[in-house]
Amino acid sequence: MYMDLRNFKLRNSIFPNDLEFKVVPNIEEYMINNNPTVFKVVISSISKLETIQKQLQSIDVSVFYVNKSKQYKDKVIDKEYEYLDITPSKTNKEEALAILSNYLNLSSSQVMAIGDNLNDIGMLKASGIGVAVANAYEEVKKVAKFTTVNTVDNSGFAEAVYKYISF
Repeated sequence: MYMDLRNFKLRNSIFPNDLEFKVVPNIEEYMINNNPTVFKVVISSISKLETIQKQLQSIDVSVFYVNKSKQYKDKVIDKEYEYLDITPSKTNKEEALAILSNYLNLSSSQVMAIGDNLNDIGMLKASGIGVAVANAYEEVKKVAKFTTVNTVDNSGFAEAVYKYISF
């Protein structure tokens, strides 16, 4: 299956016009035949991604394995699945936070980060105030300085903002 989303437009999109999104039946074959510049790859499956994750360890990339089952089941599509979130090495939320903090001339102690997923852990650790929303993965809650009472779907983000930011 291949889906060309070049004409897909987001309202007030920040994406460049030449950014392409593709869904392909065989990622390995596509990569070999097309040699694309890759900024992010997401591989999703009902199961068995551990083998692929191990194979990727020899490549200079960041890989986050996420299991969306049991209490983490995707409620939007009502499915359980797992996925690998693959980006070039040093392309992650922690690095983005460091770049933004430097640009704004802020120390990490002046920055609050809010997250729920495994790829948020580095960002929460690097911030002065790392907040996990109530429905975050347990690993995320363990590194957070504060966990909201509310889930992300029930104003958890707003709860964190109002707790730490004066208006």
